[in-house]
Order: sequence, then structure tokens, then C-alpha cells
Amino acid sequence: MQQEEDTPRERFLASQEILSTVEWVDDLQEKHACAEAMALFEMHTDIMLTALKDVQAKRFSRFVKDAVLAISRPIKAIRRLKEYIAADSSTEIAQRARVEPDLFVAFEETISKAVQGLVTLVVDTWPANQGFTLKLSPPQENELNNQHYLLVYLILMVLDQWVATENMDAASTYFEFANPKYKRFSPRGPNQPPEPKENTGATLRHLQCMMDLCTKCHLSIEDLLVWKPTPGENITRLGSGAIARNEVEMFFRTNASFALCIFPATKKVFSTGANEMDDSYDEEALVEDNYPLSETGITTLTAGMIYALINPTKLRTPFTFPLALAQDWVFTTAGGLASGFLNNEESQLPMADKALLVLLYAIDRTPLDSFEMEGLDYCSKDSALDRMGLFQIFQVKVNFAATCSSSSHRFFCFQGLDRLIQACKDDVKMVLLEQLVSSKCPFESMRAAAINLVKGVVERAFTSLEKARAATQANLKVGKPAVQHALSPFNSPLLLKNFQEHVLRLESKPFQHSPLKNEGAWHDKYDTFMHALNFYLFLLMRDKKDDNLTEVWLTSNIKNTQSEFLEPLSTRVQDLKEEYIQRLAKVEMEQDADFMDGVQQGGAPEGKIRSKNGVVNFDIDMDEEDDYDSDDDEKKGPKDTPLELNQSMMKLELMDELLERIQELTASVLVEEEEEEDE
Repeated sequence: MQQEEDTPRERFLASQEILSTVEWVDDLQEKHACAEAMALFEMHTDIMLTALKDVQAKRFSRFVKDAVLAISRPIKAIRRLKEYIAADSSTEIAQRARVEPDLFVAFEETISKAVQGLVTLVVDTWPANQGFTLKLSPPQENELNNQHYLLVYLILMVLDQWVATENMDAASTYFEFANPKYKRFSPRGPNQPPEPKENTGATLRHLQCMMDLCTKCHLSIEDLLVWKPTPGENITRLGSGAIARNEVEMFFRTNASFALCIFPATKKVFSTGANEMDDSYDEEALVEDNYPLSETGITTLTAGMIYALINPTKLRTPFTFPLALAQDWVFTTAGGLASGFLNNEESQLPMADKALLVLLYAIDRTPLDSFEMEGLDYCSKDSALDRMGLFQIFQVKVNFAATCSSSSHRFFCFQGLDRLIQACKDDVKMVLLEQLVSSKCPFESMRAAAINLVKGVVERAFTSLEKARAATQANLKVGKPAVQHALSPFNSPLLLKNFQEHVLRLESKPFQHSPLKNEGAWHDKYDTFMHALNFYLFLLMRDKKDDNLTEVWLTSNIKNTQSEFLEPLSTRVQDLKEEYIQRLAKVEMEQDADFMDGVQQGGAPEGKIRSKNGVVNFDIDMDEEDDYDSDDDEKKGPKDTPLELNQSMMKLELMDELLERIQELTASVLVEEEEEEDE
């Protein structure tokens, strides 16, 4: 008897089953097996997609699911192999990758075409103007939602596996776009962005392709960002009854033969099944926990949308953000989601870079002085939508800005942190900044930088007050009422009340660990002391003596700061100067002896630098290499070389000048106090 021609369903199932048996990670590592696997994928995905056009099924999502699984496996395999290559350069696949830099490029393009073909095929079956909810569930009434969800899952997987891990220079691109004056960084500065690590052409091509598919399948970015898995117990259906998953697993463990009759080879072959009436496996498989939408993919997609807006010549797509975003929406979704990817591990920097782009964009579009105290933990009334509250975002950014190995990423994160603080109301600013400058902050470099943030907030408070006063004077001249201006704690006595202890006082700690005794602790705290002195000098000059809004000119405040901060610092500076001069003289004596020995032997020794009679040598060759071998060496203070001792002396001179300038400004107040006491 002549065998009947295979139906579309049977052709689909046969090709799907063949693809499910390929061991992609193993096959792609061996040259001959790799070529066979690639050819197998191309042939059978074509068969699957061709058959899918003619499949007639009420639950079409069951076939979409299997097509998604068949395409997903090599996507994940390529990512894993790239990680293997990066981790171990001695393997055979790593050596092949060095010889063939574009080892998987052609195959990636083949897979990308398969993704495009599947999305296009499924979307063409949808009614016009169809709306969707990001939801995956077995009931037939959710059939179109299931199809839509599975396509989104596949698109986000490609973004997660192939785009998120690649460098785009996203943060620097945005920062230069938003701040044109920073387009040219000083080559000598610490904030110069790194050169692109590699050609981003393939990365941007994958990104644009997936974003165009998002447009094709009617994806709403707002729905995607606030998406969370459907809450509730994960239920598995067996026949007409419904039982909890743990009960099913226990049943199958004790009735293995019965389970195999129902689900033959389910661990190896993700088969839809020839019998359309047998829904048991598909009811189990079509739950969101089995197909979680990738938050890495969501953040990468969001970063791509912003990148396309600011750099349309490199990335052109209609799938872009609106130019203005609502405050709550930014920080309950994009900002909170992206913050979770600020990781300072070297391998994670490409993703952290994209997260910084999203945060910089989101923060720039948040109104100034808008976040209230109630928003510290949750940034919207609907806490169910919050992925991360404002305070959590703040803490993550502080940690990243203080510890990231990349200086440019630290710089961009700090700029975003400054703008985030500006977006808060004054009472929230006070809380956040106090957290940064207090001894509770574990990062000394951040404490020092945070004093500058306080300084910036104080400057803005005084500028705002001056504008209000000028407007009031102008109004009074023409008979108009005075301009109402809200008082700010940053130009009031509350400023010193909250920050004096943290900024203008020495920490109480055991004497042997104090920077006034321990040289290593002194060098750790030097930047903090310098920023504190600059802040104090700024406040004395900015808050006029006649106004004295912050009470910085109050005699008691000046005397206390003098005795508890300035005098101990000044004494320590003088002691260190004398110590360094003595150590420098000792080193010079040793150098002179070496020099004379060298002359007697026919020439001066190389690499030696002579200073000038024990005085700071400003003509010293500053290009000599620093010899810091470990963090422990840095904490012990400068080594006894002319270079390092002179550098330390220069730093002491700068601090001494600041102390003298402050002393000149406050001397009159102290003299008046002494005269009153004498009388």
C-alpha cells in the first residue's frame, strides 16, 4: 500500500524532534560536527517554518512554543562557547576563534533569519489592531497572548545572549550627547572614556533587528517594563483534575512507568504530540515560570531604544522611547530595573554600561526637587510595580561609583548620582547626602566626593535665594508684591547642624589609628580633609558675614571648628613637613654617597634624582614610575624616595595654604572674641 504524504503537522514534528536531539555545545566545538549541525539547523528550521504556514490548529501556540525552543538552543550554546573561549584561551575552540575571529558570525545570521521568519509568520496570522497582554497561560481564550508572549521571550533571549554581553560605549555616547562640552576629554584626565574594545557593527545589527521585530509584533515598552510573572500557585493539570506541582512530582517519582506512558521522552524531545486532543504536556509547559522574560534583555532593549534616539546614524529603528517620561514610570521601571545591573566585574561592564545609559536618561528626565521622603523606599503609590526604590537605586549607584574598575564608568555614575540628588526635595537631599559624608559610608573616596555634592547643593540654594531677592526688589519698585521663596535647609543653621560633625570634625577613633597619628590613615583621609577645608572656605565666602544664614560666622561655631578641626590638622601638617624634610635629607645623603661612588667609578648612577638642599624640589622628574606593589604599601605612606617625598610635601603645602586662607578670614572674629574677654 502506498504511504500517504506527510501532513504539515508531521513534517513540523519530525524536524522539531531532529533539532531537539542536537548537542549544540559539543557539536559547535568540533569543526566537522559544527558544519553538520549548522546545515541541519538551516534545513530543518526552513522545513518547520514552511510547515507552520499550513498547520491548522486551534492551539497554534503549542507549535510556536516548540519552534521557539528549537531556535533557542543554539542561541544559548553560542553564548556558552564564547564564555568558554574567554575563560580558557588554551582550548581548541579558543585557538580556532583566534584564527577565525568571525567563527560564529555566519551561523548567528542564519539563526537571526530564523527568528525573523518565525516572528513574521506568526504576526501575519493575527487580526489587525490586535491588543496584547504579556501573559502566558493554557486556556484557549489566551491563545493570541500566548503566541505574543513566546515571541517576546525569544526576542529578549537574543538580546540577553548576544547583545547584552557586547560593548557599545552606551554611557559615554549619551553623556557626550547630553553634555556637548564633554565631547573632548583631556587626554591627561582620569575621566577619559575607554576606546571601543571591538567593532560594534554586529552588535548593533542584532540590536536593530530585534527592535524592528518588537515593532512588528506590537510590543508595548511600558507593558514590558512593568511586567512581572503572574502571581499564584503553579498548577499542573492531569486529565480533568488540578493538583499542585509538588504533588505531581511526588506522584511521578513513585509511578515512573505510568509517567513515561503519558510523557514519553519529555526530557529530551519537546514534542507537541501528534494527538491534538492530548493537552496534558502543553498545559504543563505553557506557564510563565518555564519562559521567564529576561530582565537583562529588557534593560538591553531599553538601552537600545535610547541609543537609537541619540545616535540615529548608527542605529535606525521606529521602536524608540517617547522623549518625556513620567517621574513615577521612570523610577518604578526603567531606573529600578537597570540599577540591578551595575556590577563592577570586568566581564559585566558591557551590561553595566547599558544600565548606566538607561539611568542617565531616566534621571535627566526627572523634574528637579520632585522626589519626596515617602519615595525613599517606593517611588510610586503602587508598590507592586516597584522593582527598586529610590534609596536602593542610590545605594547601588554609590557602591558602583566607588568601586568600579573603570574610571570612565565611575565618572558617568557619579554624574548620574549628582543629578539624582538634585531630583529630590531638600529633606531627602539632606538624608542622602548625610549618608554619604558620614563615617558609616564604607568608601573614603566617595565621602570626599560627596562633600563636593553638598557644596553644589548649597550653591544652588544660595543662587535661588539671590534670584528671589532680586525679583522681590524689582517687584517692590513697581508696586508688586514680594516673591515668595521657600526656605532651604542648605542655607540655614540646619546645614551645620547636620554636616558639621561629619565634615568639619575629626572622627573619634583610637589614637594609634587616627590620621593625626598613623601616616597611612592620614593619606587615606587626605582627599576628604582637602574637600572639607575647601567646603568650609566656600561657605565662609558664600554666606556673607552680615547675613550669616547658616551661622557659620557665629563666634562659637568658628572657635569650635578652630579647636576641633583646623588646629589639629595644622599641627599635623607641620609635624609631617618636618618629618619629610628629615627623611628627604637622609635619602639625599645616601644619594650623594651613591653619586660620589658613581663618579669615582666613571659616571653618575642612572635613575637617581637629587633634590635641592632638603627643600621641596619642584623640578623633579614626575614621569618616573611609581613603585606601588600593593594596597598595603599605599596605606603605609610615601616610600623614602625623593619623588614620593616631594609629592607628599607638595600636598602638604596645598593644605597649609588652605588653612592659612581660612585663618585670615576668621581671624577678625577670633580677635574680637579675645578683646571682649579681656574687657
